[in-house]
Amino acid sequence: MSLVVLGRPSMAAADRAWIDALRDRHRGAIFDRAIGAHVTLVFPTEVADPTTATSHLATVAAETAPIDLSFRAAMPWLDRYSDETYIYLVPDAGNGALIRLHDYLYSGPFSDVLRLDLPYVPHITLGRIGEAKIAKALVDDLNAQDIDIKARLDTVELFRLAEGEAPRRLAEVALRG
Repeated sequence: MSLVVLGRPSMAAADRAWIDALRDRHRGAIFDRAIGAHVTLVFPTEVADPTTATSHLATVAAETAPIDLSFRAAMPWLDRYSDETYIYLVPDAGNGALIRLHDYLYSGPFSDVLRLDLPYVPHITLGRIGEAKIAKALVDDLNAQDIDIKARLDTVELFRLAEGEAPRRLAEVALRG
């Protein structure tokens, strides 16, 4: 069993539908429709128990204000562990706030699993493609569309992930700092 902390920003229904359509088209095996589009804030880990993780989440959320986001660009991200390239939707506005939230969440019970060898790039994953040139072409096409998605992150959520089971939300905590 792993725990993961996600932010699922609220946004206009048309923007959510656009993201969901891309994720459905280019999903591979990585997307779970039950979770939907999200920004991963703490990557799956087995380091903390759910009670300790929930308590830490509440502490961080109490000191963190809701985050206004503007997603205006897509970028390719080559997975160093496979031959696949991810398509990321990245925020302009709110990027720094997401990085600070990520860093704060990786204090306390998650501090031992922070990967400093992998840079943290806040994003919503739009897809995963086996050939980097095709992924880059998709990114170029998306960026030519002049993306401008306004969103707001008001809560953070703790999910339990277990092999062969649907993700289970263990906690949802409002950002109120």
